[in-house]
Amino acid sequence: MGIFDKFGRRASVMGKMAETVGVDFAEQVARNPAMASTYREAVMRCVHCTHDGACKSWMAKHPQAAHAPDYCRNKDLLERLAGE
Repeated sequence: MGIFDKFGRRASVMGKMAETVGVDFAEQVARNPAMASTYREAVMRCVHCTHDGACKSWMAKHPQAAHAPDYCRNKDLLERLAGE
């Protein structure tokens, strides 16, 4: 699998995790275009994560949550944005 395929898959996973904890990146970017860079960095952290299966399983069990799982590399970012 190429990096662009992996990036696309992980962007989807990261977007779903963001929605799960109440973060809308499209809205964030619309309000602050510089947030696009933050989004790309978050996806790259997700690309390098080794918890892909656990993450998908966790999201299947938690359609909405106040916090991302502790192993999430974007936990701090997502929770900060959810609190804004």
